[in-house]
Amino acid sequence: MLSLLLALAGASAFPYQSLATPASCTVPAWPREALRYEIEGVTTLEFRIGPDGAVLKPVVRGGSGWTILDQAALEGLARCRFKPGLEESRNGTVFPIQYAWKLDGPAPLRPVLLAGSCKPARRIAGYVNLDQRRSAQAGIKLRFLVGADGQARGIVAEPGGFAPQVVRDAVDYVAGCRFGIAPGASGERTDTSYGWVLLK
Repeated sequence: MLSLLLALAGASAFPYQSLATPASCTVPAWPREALRYEIEGVTTLEFRIGPDGAVLKPVVRGGSGWTILDQAALEGLARCRFKPGLEESRNGTVFPIQYAWKLDGPAPLRPVLLAGSCKPARRIAGYVNLDQRRSAQAGIKLRFLVGADGQARGIVAEPGGFAPQVVRDAVDYVAGCRFGIAPGASGERTDTSYGWVLLK
């Protein structure tokens, strides 16, 4: 369910041969919440190896778009153990590792915003469906579940440095909208969705 990709361009390859044992660096577990919301992405990390073989200074160099996945990748990498006293630990070699969080099977049909279903809001310019990385306009990324009535519930906002009231306004805006899947659309359906609330 989770694949591990290595050897990013311009960096040393992941040092498999230097692991304390072959089982001392395992693929991190999918967070249960991430599975429930069916979120995917690619997390790219960099790290150094300490003199004792522990992982040092792991950092996210390319986020998946979801904090919950990036945090799981960091926590998984922190559990890895390498042989002590490696030359790479003395010269400060930086290693990459990339986790591709990909669910099996074809992408499901996700509910999208029904046109005209949202009430106007003072701070909100609109909503963009199913956009993983929006950078052209300030916005708050949300993931949520959609009930049989088309209403969003279980709404979770991604951290983004916005004031708590602005985040609440974005959540309230989406909670007042309606979502659905086009009648007659073929494919496996899901009750999970995500997108960006755009700010004025």
